[in-house]
Amino acid sequence: MANPFGVPITEQTVKQLSYYLDQPVITQVDCAREAMRFIHADGKNLDALDYAWALKRRYGNGVSTLVLVYNATGGRVTLEQRQDWVGRVFDVDAPRTLQNGQWAAFLHVKPPVLAQGSQAARVFRGTDVDGRTRDFLVAWSIPWNTNNRTSAYTEIGAQNYFQSRWSSMRTKLENAGTITRAKDVGRFSSTISIGGFTTSECIAVLQHQFEPLPAERFD
Repeated sequence: MANPFGVPITEQTVKQLSYYLDQPVITQVDCAREAMRFIHADGKNLDALDYAWALKRRYGNGVSTLVLVYNATGGRVTLEQRQDWVGRVFDVDAPRTLQNGQWAAFLHVKPPVLAQGSQAARVFRGTDVDGRTRDFLVAWSIPWNTNNRTSAYTEIGAQNYFQSRWSSMRTKLENAGTITRAKDVGRFSSTISIGGFTTSECIAVLQHQFEPLPAERFD
């Protein structure tokens, strides 16, 4: 299976939908709206999850995080920064580029030999409808000791905002719960959740804000 998963949702894709036929210009916001509408289209989310579980089966026993990231920003996002506090990526990291409407999947695992957990972050970069570049932090933590808390954290900042803030981001992650939501001062939002124990599924959705289409568009 190819990673990332799903056919990109572009301006051309959206223009073919019946409720946009009379709209002369398709915007990034429209593309983001349809990416959320089709977040599970053709089972692409399940394909991404199956891919992560296949990596897990190859890896074997040990603390591990199955990380899935969905792009609903209406445009392309790129993987810009990697931070591994504890553990490492197994086999291959997230794709360098993720188009609108696509899922990325990868597996993060405990360090070799050591009795430790999985704790890391990735930063994805996108541009909103106003042309501003913003960075999305996606972070997760599975401790070795199950008496400690599994957590997930997301935040949105300016370009390179997280580069000098890894220590504070780690603290925020360790104090977070299993679901975190972030909203940019501008146009973006993100949500991340994590569930499980020594093997956990962590799912993040990066999103451009949009308004619903008027009901009469669907008549």
